[in-house]
Amino acid sequence: MTVESVETAPTCAYPGCTMPPEPHAPDAQGPAPRYCGHPEHNALGAFRKFRAKRQQRKEDKRAAAEAKKAAEGAAKGAQAPVAGQVPAGEVVPPQPGHAPVADASEQVPAAAMTSEMTAMTAMVTVEADQDARSRDSLVALIERLASELPVYIEELAIITDSAAAEARIETVTRASAQRILAAEERAALAEKAADMAVAALDAAQEKFAEETAAIREEAARLVADAAFVRAELERYRERVGLLEVRLDAVRDETDALRRERAGRSTAEQERAGPAEQC
Repeated sequence: MTVESVETAPTCAYPGCTMPPEPHAPDAQGPAPRYCGHPEHNALGAFRKFRAKRQQRKEDKRAAAEAKKAAEGAAKGAQAPVAGQVPAGEVVPPQPGHAPVADASEQVPAAAMTSEMTAMTAMVTVEADQDARSRDSLVALIERLASELPVYIEELAIITDSAAAEARIETVTRASAQRILAAEERAALAEKAADMAVAALDAAQEKFAEETAAIREEAARLVADAAFVRAELERYRERVGLLEVRLDAVRDETDALRRERAGRSTAEQERAGPAEQC
């Protein structure tokens, strides 16, 4: 008798996906792909899906535990003794107008026997309750283990999944590389801005020095020109003084010549007057 093995087609490893995984490229190295072509169906997406399912199961268990606790509280409230009910083992005193059933000597052994039976019944009831609680706790523990075992198996598969670990490592490495690249770009921009600022400062200092030197040279030239003009002015003043002295001398000479010529003309006129009379 031979047993035929039924081969099942592989499906995507993403939870709930029934699509076949991507075909393995002939030239590619490494294990065959385990996920379909959906952009979110990968090792990191599967890990996030399992984590969301685990969180949902925890919330459901918490809600069920709260509901169970509320039901137990309601059951305990319903089992409380009703007002007017006489507990077991308690002796009811005779009512007025009714004759006692037996004398005091017969009631004492009956009361003692009743109390002993009540105590034994309470002990048996407590032990039964403890056994029932232990059995319920064991059953609840087994049920919880049976319900959480697939979750632990899935988490173990995720933890031991090298593809998921590689995907997470690759994601973290890519994010770190991007951050490092951005930091390097910012540092390069800051260095470039600093170099530009230093170059602008050097150019401004050089221009300021040139302008200061030009202003100093211009001021020195103006001072020299002013000194030259002052010296020329003094020289011109001296020449003007000399010219004034010479002009005064020429004026004196001119006045003397005029006086001499006037005297001569007067003398000639005086001489010519007698000659005409003769």
